[in-house]
Amino acid sequence: MFVKWLKLKNFRNYEECYTEFTPKFNLISGKNGQGKTNLVEAVMLCALTKSPRTSRDDDMRKDGSDFTDVELCVERNFGDITIRCRIDNQNKKMFFVNTNETKKMSDVFGNLVAVYFSPNDLKIVSGAPSDRRDFMDMDISELSGTYYNLIQRYNKILEQRNKLLKTIHNKQILESQIEIWNEQLASAAGHIVKTRKSFLNKITPPATNIMKYISKDADNLSISYVGSRGETYEEIRSEILSALRFNLDKDMELGYTTVGPHRDDIKFELDDKDSKIYASQGQQRTIALSVKIAELSVFASELGENPILVLDDVFSELDYSRQKNLYEKFSDVQILMTGTNFRYRPKDDYQQIIVDGGKLKNKMKYCKNINNN
Repeated sequence: MFVKWLKLKNFRNYEECYTEFTPKFNLISGKNGQGKTNLVEAVMLCALTKSPRTSRDDDMRKDGSDFTDVELCVERNFGDITIRCRIDNQNKKMFFVNTNETKKMSDVFGNLVAVYFSPNDLKIVSGAPSDRRDFMDMDISELSGTYYNLIQRYNKILEQRNKLLKTIHNKQILESQIEIWNEQLASAAGHIVKTRKSFLNKITPPATNIMKYISKDADNLSISYVGSRGETYEEIRSEILSALRFNLDKDMELGYTTVGPHRDDIKFELDDKDSKIYASQGQQRTIALSVKIAELSVFASELGENPILVLDDVFSELDYSRQKNLYEKFSDVQILMTGTNFRYRPKDDYQQIIVDGGKLKNKMKYCKNINNN
């Protein structure tokens, strides 16, 4: 798949914007603060139903405007799909797929599948457990609207259970009312944890290989799921249900649920050492990049076609040789890449879009690279 064109209205610092993309390399360049990241953020909004940069939808609406509108066309193996997002001044967010308004956010997922990487994704390794859970849940949701709905359902059940823990202080009364929520929570949790573990099992081999490729065999990466135990759905469900019952006194004291997929984590290790503690920042960045790149092969296998790759200001710190190696590795994937300094330009045809103050200036389409030295 690839994004054919993008149209913006009142998005961030763009009053109006229209651009086309080549199916291969799209280098989006310009000085800092001109709107390069805003351009790819709009693409990701149509893939994720939310911004990868902010939790506030009104941050994306241009100052003083009544609405923001983002529309793009993605070419798939089976034909073109248009996706449109409109956010009004009351922060009501509406999505349209092929001009039809979607009934649920989950209906948007799967139409445009994109792997996104930015410097902030270092938190996949160095951040809080919630950052790693969000990484898993959002990536799985891109492939499965059903999983997205499952996460929403789990959170609603969790909210109800926590409400009982906060309001009922008599254990006997609480036990008589909380069991139904234990059963529902464990049932949803079984599916969530099983899906997460399956996802990690799929991305670990390619992530390990990519880590070796980038580090020139210097680092051995391993990835493991931490928290809920069990492999099959029934094993996981049973373990969590038992833990919910066993931890009731602790949960009553704290006023919230202390076990379940909302408390789980991922551990990244280099040579059997916890990367969050022992890895350098450069190594942590390479781990995060390796994991993100590994998603490409997983997504492609699930979809039967390649997703797109969005790299937001992550190549500027790589030297010429490493930029060249990564370009060549993704020659069959559409890449939208922002940066101020592209040391290496693809040998194949590519497109460069220069961004200046929210305007696309001096766009060069299908330019042959004449000097790679």
